[in-house]
Amino acid sequence: MAEAEKGAHKPAAAPPRMAEAEGTPEAKAFLEALRAKAGDAIVEARTRGREVVVQVRPDRNVEVAQALSDMGLEYMNCLCGVDWIEQKKIEVVYNVSSLSHPVKVEMKVLLPREDPRVRTVVPLWASANWHERETYDLFGVVFEGHPDLRRILLPEDWMGYPLRKDYEDERMPRFDAAEKKRRARLYSRDAEAPAEEGE
Repeated sequence: MAEAEKGAHKPAAAPPRMAEAEGTPEAKAFLEALRAKAGDAIVEARTRGREVVVQVRPDRNVEVAQALSDMGLEYMNCLCGVDWIEQKKIEVVYNVSSLSHPVKVEMKVLLPREDPRVRTVVPLWASANWHERETYDLFGVVFEGHPDLRRILLPEDWMGYPLRKDYEDERMPRFDAAEKKRRARLYSRDAEAPAEEGE
């Protein structure tokens, strides 16, 4: 293999794109109404059944969240993080709905992985409080303006963010490849299979 090939790296994959999907007439109408309110704050959007999926600009997340609240989506089902390590992004995903509205919305915000920051939505949906704290605790996302942003699952002095894909707990023992394979076999359905040579 040529020296240039040895050092060659695969280019970083682009952030995930939304696949086209067919939505209900209600979802399509809701998306058009949301576009009219939020305009260029929406980077990308699609419908999927009764669900509207939108990616929004990080600096406009509260504006879009306010529009969703004004349109009758009063309930935040979930807020979580996703680590797109190859793209060097952390994604915050908001799932909101209503007990009376036929449409649900999944709002996504892509943030830089090295310093992920976005404004809190707690004033709009009180249930976001603990969701944002958990996403801060496990992914390191800072929710600016949060009323009590501190760890919720781990001690305050914990180092790192355990749901990031490159997280390593320094207290955990290190195993070589053979030991990892042996342990994987031990705790799998193949536990009764004979050990391979060298294990």
